[in-house]
Amino acid sequence: MVERLLPAFDATRVWLKAILVMTAVTLLIVAIARPRFGFDLKEISSRGVDLFVLLDVSRSMLAEDVKPNRLERAKSDILDLLQRLEGDRVGLIVFAGAPVVQVPLTTDQGFFKIALEDVDSDSAPRGGTLIGDAIRKALESMEARSDRDQAIVLITDGGDQDSFPAEAAKQAAERNVRIITVGLGDTSEGARIPQRAESGGLTFVQHEGQEVWSKMDESLLEKMATTTLGAYVPARTLSYDLGQIYDDQLAQLTQGEINTEQRKRYREQYQVFAIPAFLLLLLDLCIPGYRRRSIVKRELTA
Repeated sequence: MVERLLPAFDATRVWLKAILVMTAVTLLIVAIARPRFGFDLKEISSRGVDLFVLLDVSRSMLAEDVKPNRLERAKSDILDLLQRLEGDRVGLIVFAGAPVVQVPLTTDQGFFKIALEDVDSDSAPRGGTLIGDAIRKALESMEARSDRDQAIVLITDGGDQDSFPAEAAKQAAERNVRIITVGLGDTSEGARIPQRAESGGLTFVQHEGQEVWSKMDESLLEKMATTTLGAYVPARTLSYDLGQIYDDQLAQLTQGEINTEQRKRYREQYQVFAIPAFLLLLLDLCIPGYRRRSIVKRELTA
């Protein structure tokens, strides 16, 4: 009855199916990693203005009077701006107690987006908000050019700690660098600054036993924009389109000459591994796990 009820075990088939499955899984893992090899040379033309985005990453930018908070809202708006920057060179400087050039001027928006995604309140050293130092850092990082206009987009809640931003704006005006200031945050009541306690719970920043409320300071931002013949955008807690602001204020600036360069574009080759993996899985389904027994009919003898 054992020969009639149980299928015939075949070690060769079991090992063969196991090898097929393991090989297919390995190939799929490699395919998911999106390997790239081989490249094409592609000509890329760049033409436009030089634009530095100055992003405030101080702790006050974590206030949630703008959803989800001021910093995340600013990052989302910068992504909207990138869609309008065709051919423009764009850089990113994050600042709090000191400015940091996160992305130098570049036309590589993919690299810019990756760097922007990693920005948080720890991206700049030391606490505080030094707007003037950030503007001076941007001016140092932009080579003075007469063949194309240059501009700065400053996104902050307007607080400053004696970094002389008005004087820095005058330096920008002397170089014909326009500053567009975007003010985020509530101007009346403000908002508390959240932080994580050692226990993991949510608390709020305190000073001398009192919770700190951060309000957006508009007067400073308006003064800097006026000094450089730029524009002040009172975003406050409302929605706004930074891309449209670019069209209104910067799109008509003098554009530089066309620069053409060749870049390597590596080809994704995941299909080289994915297709054989699926074929191996299909082959595994076609091979039965056990071979059929040949049952010899015996004649019954009386």
